[in-house]
Amino acid sequence: MSESLVWIPSLLLPLLLLSASPCDSARILGLLSTPSRSHHIFNRALMLELAARGHYVTVFSPDPEDRPVPNHRDIVLDGAYEEEYSYEVVPHLSYSQEVVEFFEWGLANCDKALKSDGARQLMKLTENETFDLIIAEVMVQECLLPFVSKFGNPPIVRITAYGIPPWANDLVGNYQNPSFVNTFNLPYSYHMTFLQRLTNFLLDMFVWYCRNYVYMPMQDRISRQFFGESVPLPSEIEKNMSLVLVNAYLGTHYPQPHVPAVVPVGGMQIRPPQPLPKDLQGYLDSAPQGVIYMCLGTNVRSDELGENQLRAFLEAFRELPQKVLWKWESDSLPGQPPNVKIIKWAPQNDILAHPNVKAFVSHGGMLSTSEAVQHGVPVVGVPFFADQYVNLRRVVARGGALQLDSLNLTKESVLKALTQVLIDPSYRDRMKRLSAIYRDRPQTALESAVWWTEYALRHQGAPHLRCASLDLHWFQRWLLDVTALVLVVAIIGCTAAYLIVRRLLSALQAKGRKLKTT
Repeated sequence: MSESLVWIPSLLLPLLLLSASPCDSARILGLLSTPSRSHHIFNRALMLELAARGHYVTVFSPDPEDRPVPNHRDIVLDGAYEEEYSYEVVPHLSYSQEVVEFFEWGLANCDKALKSDGARQLMKLTENETFDLIIAEVMVQECLLPFVSKFGNPPIVRITAYGIPPWANDLVGNYQNPSFVNTFNLPYSYHMTFLQRLTNFLLDMFVWYCRNYVYMPMQDRISRQFFGESVPLPSEIEKNMSLVLVNAYLGTHYPQPHVPAVVPVGGMQIRPPQPLPKDLQGYLDSAPQGVIYMCLGTNVRSDELGENQLRAFLEAFRELPQKVLWKWESDSLPGQPPNVKIIKWAPQNDILAHPNVKAFVSHGGMLSTSEAVQHGVPVVGVPFFADQYVNLRRVVARGGALQLDSLNLTKESVLKALTQVLIDPSYRDRMKRLSAIYRDRPQTALESAVWWTEYALRHQGAPHLRCASLDLHWFQRWLLDVTALVLVVAIIGCTAAYLIVRRLLSALQAKGRKLKTT
């Protein structure tokens, strides 16, 4: 081989790198502005994994990384947590009032997001940057979608940590049949009575109307004020999404039909258990009677519980032989029993993986529910708002949890529920069965999310996943036009048959009378 030929491989290498698939090193923007740390935990798992795989990731969110991450850039949505939402009012609301409250919260947060310094910083990037893909929450951030247009209309992947909101189904043409699929926040099983199906249908129609004819027009107006008249509206842009990654999977959710553009990645935030800090490891190891772990999530603070609620837990814990590990956000717990240890920050997934954790007192958030199911830990649920009731009810229905009323907590109700879950082995056995179902998948949730994200990159947004039902009017989708035609034909046919029979009977009667007269 001549000496000149030796250099050919080294000359070809840069050309091969340049011709590689765009998903080998893509520029990805995350519009992840929900002011909820639990949503951030779920979304963060995907964004960090994409950065670790060589993609250049920019994230617009209120929760920046504490330390620099290679290939990862934060644009901070400042001021998102300045006014905390009052979750105490939610348990008092009706289902329809909760829908209205949810959309109003979304409008307030979107307006705040576009008025932030972070939004102006992101707008500055549109002058000289483009992205190969945008990952946007399908929650309450629609006013941010015109950034898709400003960055050159790359493909859109939507993501939701909130199970499967009904509008996420609508946006990909996934039919959500209200005869057996709950809408939004109804805590029914998928085997509903007639009255439950009626309620579910009416609420489904109410959610659909509120979002399409009240909420989205207001999102369009908020967006127009920031982006101007020349940029497409959010209600137009959201129709062009490639697929949606949903925080759902068998074990925490009931089976339901999905078009290919709905990708279940429930538990995407769950990693293999890591070693615990020495003090926590020692505390859990030295509990022959077991440990009860209590955490109310990232939105409801334990140290802001009402006086009666706090007293109910303290008095119940005091009478139990088990140790209690409690995520408590303040430095001290007044009236702390000797068997209770408080921690401000809890590596929850690693704690639930410890074999001595026998029960989990939880608010029922989707992340906490999925981690409890992952590790087979029975739950005593204390829901406060939103999907927490729905998440818990599904686990209760499968025998892995008990649910308490957060508005009427007493020492007796807490003690009875915990004692039942701790003593009756069926709760742990059923959670272990759910865990086996939840873990049994061809690839991890995170691997699936990354694969489908890169799939959208490889296929320029994967337009072949688009369902034909998206091109139909709502009355066509429900076959109301066909039903109407069938009814009209049936009515005409029945009317014609009636008239013919009537004419024949009249003729026969006339003939009979004529025979009698002769």
